[in-house]
Amino acid sequence: MTSKPLIAVTLNARELERMVHWRKMFDGLQAVGAIPMAVECGASIVDVDTAVGRVDGLIISGGGDVDPRRWGGDPGDPTLAWVNPIRDENEIAAFEAAWHSHTPTLAICRGAQLANVARGGTLYADLPRDHPSDIAHRLGEEELVETAHEVELVPDSRLAAWTQAGPGMAVNSQHHQGVRRLAADFTAVAHAPDGLIEAFESTERPFTAVQWHPEVNWATCEFSYRILEGFVQSCRARMASRAA
Repeated sequence: MTSKPLIAVTLNARELERMVHWRKMFDGLQAVGAIPMAVECGASIVDVDTAVGRVDGLIISGGGDVDPRRWGGDPGDPTLAWVNPIRDENEIAAFEAAWHSHTPTLAICRGAQLANVARGGTLYADLPRDHPSDIAHRLGEEELVETAHEVELVPDSRLAAWTQAGPGMAVNSQHHQGVRRLAADFTAVAHAPDGLIEAFESTERPFTAVQWHPEVNWATCEFSYRILEGFVQSCRARMASRAA
């Protein structure tokens, strides 16, 4: 039997009750041949360096808003919700540990925003107010099983290779913040029709970030399934290199 890669999934357990589809992520990772391991990041500072050092991949999951003090935003902004500086600190430490060890990382929604901030990027604090468009980026947790809008993919990107979607595909959506200025370490690889960056990656490290939620609709969307599958394949390669 082929060994399965172990993947750490960072989260804040206190938010799970309002994230109605959170179990689907763990089901999806198992479906594509991985062993997911939850890492609680929202309650206290934990030794995430040790955790990342023992796994073959890292997923930084979705959730509440990143503390705006980390990217020069307004901490008094009334649109902010579920800000948790402890989670920010833990997940940035996990991201940096994976970044420096070249551990495959998939950052999802809040995770994408957090990684961008960690590397010096900035965010739109509230898209309806700060980046108004005809695209509805926040439809509600229940609607994540459905697609919301199209994204245009950059050819020859890692994400394009994983999905085999051609020039674009439909994605789900549940976010009110987004990337404003992309950090210099990253390259944008998908955009919404309103120009918003929907995915980015590193060309030097095995890091990929998506603003949507492939971990939710993987069972009904072939492109979401392929994202999880492609990520887990990179984790499997990492596992093999560590064993060599």
